[in-house]
Amino acid sequence: MRRGGARREVTERVTLRNEDGRVLEGWALNVSRGGLRAILEDKVTLGQKFEVGVGTDEVIHRGGRIVWIQEEPDGVIVGIEFTGTSGTHKSVPPPPPGAVSEPLVPAAAAQEPDEEAPGSTKP
Repeated sequence: MRRGGARREVTERVTLRNEDGRVLEGWALNVSRGGLRAILEDKVTLGQKFEVGVGTDEVIHRGGRIVWIQEEPDGVIVGIEFTGTSGTHKSVPPPPPGAVSEPLVPAAAAQEPDEEAPGSTKP
């Protein structure tokens, strides 16, 4: 099922910098408004967050997180969802058959219930 946003096939360098400053390098295979698919030599974990840099001459930086992983003999292919963007575009490339991925949860179901304000009563 396509979740929106056109994917464009690319062959661009991609760098992932985690919160500790460690940098992983790989190649972007396709990119869309909502994310990208990349091949990496290093292993990553589901939900891991990175600053994602795409390109070599004019590098574009975005926040991102790993939403699916496909293990390969020489590394991993990953789906990275861009985070911190205006609007919600669920157009990260879908995982290939057999890949480990996060469950799809509707945004409303994933939100925490609102806490009551002190001194208020429910109707």
